[in-house]
Amino acid sequence: MMLKPEKFFIVIPICFTILVGWFSWSAYRIAPQMAADSLRGEGLSIARAIEALTTVDPDPEILAHYSTEGLAYFFVVNRDGIILFHTNPALIGTIWGAPMPKLDVKSGIHEERKELGTGEDIYLLQTRIHPTSGNCLLTLALHTYRSDQVIRRMHTAIMVTSLLALTLWLVTIGIMYLLCRDKQRELKMRRQDELAHLGELGAVIAHEIRNPLGGIKGFVQLIETAGDMAEARLYAKKVVRQSLRLEALVDDLLAYAREDHTERQRTDLTLLVQECVAMIRLESDAMGIKVIYIPQAAIYSAVDYDSIIQLLLNLLKNGLQAMPDGGVLRVESKRVNSLATITIVDSGVGIPPEHIPHIFKPFWTDKAKGTGLGLALCNKIAHAHGGNLTVKSTVGVGTTFTVTLAMER
Repeated sequence: MMLKPEKFFIVIPICFTILVGWFSWSAYRIAPQMAADSLRGEGLSIARAIEALTTVDPDPEILAHYSTEGLAYFFVVNRDGIILFHTNPALIGTIWGAPMPKLDVKSGIHEERKELGTGEDIYLLQTRIHPTSGNCLLTLALHTYRSDQVIRRMHTAIMVTSLLALTLWLVTIGIMYLLCRDKQRELKMRRQDELAHLGELGAVIAHEIRNPLGGIKGFVQLIETAGDMAEARLYAKKVVRQSLRLEALVDDLLAYAREDHTERQRTDLTLLVQECVAMIRLESDAMGIKVIYIPQAAIYSAVDYDSIIQLLLNLLKNGLQAMPDGGVLRVESKRVNSLATITIVDSGVGIPPEHIPHIFKPFWTDKAKGTGLGLALCNKIAHAHGGNLTVKSTVGVGTTFTVTLAMER
């Protein structure tokens, strides 16, 4: 799949190429017409000027003093084909041997391009003028270098913009290559980190499983050498206890590794918290811990009911375990803007500051009993719901866990 930055970068040269293509096509189509219009306009202006001169003074010699930039030569022929004036004086009075051109009915002109013996292209414009001496044919020969310069400039512009488009494509390809290379490096490093983490996780799992297995093995061996049935029963109970510990570890591991694909249901978080508090009431009373929870107004969120129950029970039981000598466990649910927050505050021993960065890591624990997966699973459930789990703690004062979830209106 193409990355979003790559999509953005590829759009730029595509748009620029389309723009350059449109400009080039338009310029290629319009430039020759612009050059022809320029020559025609210049020729008609010169023809009007010459006609005005011959009207003022019928003597063709007056034309000998007329000149303008871009005019190669011109001559005037009467109806009989006699050259009345030519910029080459030697041709004046001679018979023009060419046939009379057929003028366009609408514009009254005849135009064409012609190559001279020198190899130069010229533009010929022929039209009727009406001096006092009668109806005559005026032939103008104009240099084309100025009008052709328009076409050359257009071609140059097309070439420059095409080179710019090519350069942009090369730069874009270079940037995309660098982005892809960086992404591949990032994926490779992430894969290496995952493999390293997997190896570390495998070592921790092996260690956690080996401990109860070692206990089971030892107690079974003691059962074989037990002196009486009472001693054997004692060792058998310890085997069962280690088996239950191993089973709890496997259950927590499966719960942590399981992908959450359950459908979210609109749930009243206030009632859900109230239900969790009721579940730990007997345990808290037995430990001499006072649980305070005052239900508030209904707070709705789209959640997986069982997962949130598991999250809250883990946090509540952690709070109870943090107060072995009794204390107060405060639970509060409320809405903050468009978020629902559930806060669990204990008055227990607190968490040392150096431990806080590690408490959400799998298999990390500072307790003598426990798998180290409880808080890691809580954090995973919160993030799977698009929420967050944070902790604040002061040693000797207590710990506050806050669950934040998006509300459903």
